[in-house]
Amino acid sequence: MRIFYLCPDFDLPSGGVKQLYRHVEILRENGYDAYIMHSNKGFKLDWFDSQVPIVYSSDSPSLAADDVMVIPEGSPHIMKQLMSHPFKKVAAALNPMYLFESLPLGENWSHYGIQWVMAGAKTIEDLIRWSMAIDNVYTVGISVDYDIFHYTAELKRFQAAYIKRKDTHCELVEKIVKCANASLINFEFIKIEDLNFLDYAGVLRQSEIFLVTSVHEGIHWSVLEAMACGCICIGYHGIGGQDYIIGSGDRQNFILAESANFIDLAQKFTELTEMIRQKDPRIEAIRQNAISTAAKYSPEFEKQTVLQFWKAFLAAHGLDVCSNLK
Repeated sequence: MRIFYLCPDFDLPSGGVKQLYRHVEILRENGYDAYIMHSNKGFKLDWFDSQVPIVYSSDSPSLAADDVMVIPEGSPHIMKQLMSHPFKKVAAALNPMYLFESLPLGENWSHYGIQWVMAGAKTIEDLIRWSMAIDNVYTVGISVDYDIFHYTAELKRFQAAYIKRKDTHCELVEKIVKCANASLINFEFIKIEDLNFLDYAGVLRQSEIFLVTSVHEGIHWSVLEAMACGCICIGYHGIGGQDYIIGSGDRQNFILAESANFIDLAQKFTELTEMIRQKDPRIEAIRQNAISTAAKYSPEFEKQTVLQFWKAFLAAHGLDVCSNLK
């Protein structure tokens, strides 16, 4: 049995793409014969390092009946095209928006023979079980790389960072904040784009605030990385972030604004900057809670959730992996 993770030829930094590669790394380390499958011959990512083997669909590889193809949630057309093929299929659902964005009206994955799904967040797992009546849905975890994402108080600067590719309202919030408060006119909003992973981590480690305005995310990997770097995260939960974001109380780890309400966010952002200036003790409490939250997303946690899914899948189908399975 071989496992092929179908992966889009997307050359910009992407948490979803990285997660597919991480699955293949984990599976191969634990005895599974797993591969990434890209479309175009020779395509290779250059924004993070991975040594997993890649096959290309353009080479028309032959898949046996006991092989498995993992298909991303945004590719229902591929699920449909592959219905008649004898190999087994699994869906990877990492972002709730992409579940239905390309799905034809009135259809769902079970119509295409998909009965096993890996979800990127519990919220997504619940959505699939409810909307598609698929029972074999497992939430698979991610991990934060603490070698590069960690907190160093001395590096922090009074500035906010945000990821441009995921932004909906950051520039608007900046305009409102600086209009309402002249003392913030020189406050820096750092736009993260076209950076490799080390440089991206460097910006997070230096930034006091991480601004989040995406309204549809999976587990929201970048928020966990910012939390690990000791950023005070503020913005929208993005749906998938509800798995771990706590917006109030003793365990608060995030300044939560009403989803898509940029006015509420701008007001809360201004209040946050004042709290930081005044050295309000609540800031340090939120920071430490956030660091503790990110620490739960360890490589061991990620590995166990991935292996749990595949062991259940194999058991249900009477399949075996190679003999050196750990």
